[in-house]
Amino acid sequence: MADVSYHRLLADFRQRDNFAVVFRSALEVVAGKVDFSRVRSCLAFGTNSGEREIELARRLLPNLRSFTAIEPDPDSVKALRANFQDGQLPGVETSVVETSIESWSGVDNHVDAVLLFNVLGHVHAADRKALFQKLMSRYLSCEGVVLVCTEICSVRSSDVLLMERLTIPRVDYDELEEEMSDAGFRVVFKQDLQVRRDLSDPSDGLVKFVQLMTEHKFSESEVRTAIDDIFSQPNMHSSMNKLAIFTK
Repeated sequence: MADVSYHRLLADFRQRDNFAVVFRSALEVVAGKVDFSRVRSCLAFGTNSGEREIELARRLLPNLRSFTAIEPDPDSVKALRANFQDGQLPGVETSVVETSIESWSGVDNHVDAVLLFNVLGHVHAADRKALFQKLMSRYLSCEGVVLVCTEICSVRSSDVLLMERLTIPRVDYDELEEEMSDAGFRVVFKQDLQVRRDLSDPSDGLVKFVQLMTEHKFSESEVRTAIDDIFSQPNMHSSMNKLAIFTK
């Protein structure tokens, strides 16, 4: 049987871009502009195996003492726990809750930072707004911060064209910023991340990942045709993302 693990399929997808390099460079910019020294507790949603969240914590959160991850995919949870046990966050108490944003029951104590990396586009608007209200009123400390990384869908790119063609749900950063503003948050930093992504000549795993994003509404042949049509065009190997930091 073919491997349909979300964790493994996402790994196939991530091999096709330089997001990790661009993200690491952005963290250096953030380090010079925003002070995170007061952050001692962190809550992260939709972490997958947590490489990006752990990298941010190591680079930007020198006084971190507790890190809680919320992740619904069982294989991703296993990989995340292995990363935690690998000593990547020395001196930090770590925990993982295997659940979704929609089913998350909250935390007992306020947290100083919340990470939402490439996850909000998979959450319905009503559930996003409910989460932002909970963070504002119940779970985020008085000077807490929320770090968001998500796609910019208003800029025409290969990713946007593929999502449109395959009717994959998408949420633009501007919409998320408006929702967070409505909940009472304000932006203190934001930066565009231009990522190079090439999905041409897709592997079976990559095709299955895109099928998963479409909720299997399209066949493997249809997905391959869509990828070939879009990524064979000139200047179609870029994806725009936004990294933003919000506070109360």
